[in-house]
Amino acid sequence: MQFVQPRTFLIGFTEVDEAGLKAYLDHTDQLDFLESYNEAREGGLSPAECLISFYAKLCYKSLTLGKNDNVTRIREIQANIENCFATGHGSVFEHVWFNFVTTNCSRVMTHELVRHRIGVAYSQTSGRYCRLDKLDFVSDPLLKPVEKTLREMITDFEVAYLELCEEVGLNEPGLDFGKKKKLTSALRRMAPNGQANEIGWSCNVRALRHLLMMRTSRHAEREIRRVFNQVYELIKDRYPMLVADAVEEEIDGLLEIRGMKMQQYDVRIADVSEEVLIAELERRHPEIGYGV
Repeated sequence: MQFVQPRTFLIGFTEVDEAGLKAYLDHTDQLDFLESYNEAREGGLSPAECLISFYAKLCYKSLTLGKNDNVTRIREIQANIENCFATGHGSVFEHVWFNFVTTNCSRVMTHELVRHRIGVAYSQTSGRYCRLDKLDFVSDPLLKPVEKTLREMITDFEVAYLELCEEVGLNEPGLDFGKKKKLTSALRRMAPNGQANEIGWSCNVRALRHLLMMRTSRHAEREIRRVFNQVYELIKDRYPMLVADAVEEEIDGLLEIRGMKMQQYDVRIADVSEEVLIAELERRHPEIGYGV
């Protein structure tokens, strides 16, 4: 066995069918939007980021001037996206998806990750189909003082597991695959939660921003913090605009991400006066007496 640490890779993302986009714009007499699109692309924005702006402008008929008499000016794509972040127009970010795979992560981490259901999809290593011939283990720095004992326990487990595979007949030549699956599934019940496995997962930008703040929090489990630090760095490196409003702070050697507006009516406490804050707390909890 060996101790391992999770590693996350960005393997896919939403693309734009530019021929289809042009056909729509031509059909609706809005080809001028292509000029903004091309300028944004030349300025470094990805097609996916431009797609966010497309959907935002679609809401207000502001892809080009002249389609909505209430609109007298239109923002360029980057400014439009920045405004969506500032106003919490989060629904438009659900159109763009990123695809990740995380390897050498524990079942502890994946059990926490899959609790997030909205705007996220998962495909995980199957303990029903995949035999534990070799057990790599994701530990925690808190267990460093007992690492020697931990290694011995896991090594003993590996030996016991292989002996059980033999005893239940899992290694018999010509064994039916259906029987193999059932036996493999039964034997996984003894496996530790720290066993290393893989999970492929995808999420839209709105969900991703939420996940980054939830799972890099100082209160989150360390392994999932490590994973989402990696995710944050991947997105910040390739799509910096999508996390441009993030506030970073290093906590215990890992970044904590916060400050990204998620809803239209989100209010930061830092932007609220003490009088307004006390009044709101009094309204919610009059029995406490904040204003006293």
